[in-house]
Amino acid sequence: MDYNYERFSPRNYEYARFDGPKAGDKMLDFTLQTFDGKKVRLSDYKGKWVVIETASLTCPMFVKNINPIKKLIPQYPDVEFLVVYVREAHPGSRVGPHKDMKEKIEVAKRTKNEYGDVRTVLVDNLKGEMHQAYGSFPNMVYVVDPKGTVVYRCDWTYAHLIERVLQDRPNLNHVERKKIITAAPWIMFPVILKGGWDALYDQLKGLPLILWGHLKADIGRLFQNKKAS
Repeated sequence: MDYNYERFSPRNYEYARFDGPKAGDKMLDFTLQTFDGKKVRLSDYKGKWVVIETASLTCPMFVKNINPIKKLIPQYPDVEFLVVYVREAHPGSRVGPHKDMKEKIEVAKRTKNEYGDVRTVLVDNLKGEMHQAYGSFPNMVYVVDPKGTVVYRCDWTYAHLIERVLQDRPNLNHVERKKIITAAPWIMFPVILKGGWDALYDQLKGLPLILWGHLKADIGRLFQNKKAS
């Protein structure tokens, strides 16, 4: 499957699979880029608490978080909040898949500026090596302690769950899955339309399979939890 897919399909994601470091594991180190092309390694942030969220211009699940996280940031001045721009969640005729790093960085700039995000935005490489190694979800989150150990990760980002983890530092949090609650229509539609009308069509067409994929993942988790208990 092509990482920078041309059009969104529910089959682009395996909802029950979550690769990457779990709570208690050391973070995986990758080199990312700033808007001006400067190379930054994730390990450069060792010595700090770090919250890493993945994002793209056409991801409504990311956009729903921006204002709640803006309110959260001043409460935790010792925490570095980062956004890693990955691939377009819903590409289309207006904003398609990235062809080169110059184009990818330009769309990452749009993502920060058009949504008024205050966080540092770093850009993954064209192959999405960091994104794929950490799980490939469009809007996942990792919380990493100053020693570079993952204390929490989740397939979908919610500000109140991040706050709960930060309040409970330095304890590990092993609840890494979130029953999906989609972004509100007044967020979802205009955000996906930045990709194009074809992007919105793909989302609406795929909605039944998206819901079924999440339902199967939730049922699988339920059985796993019962076996563990």
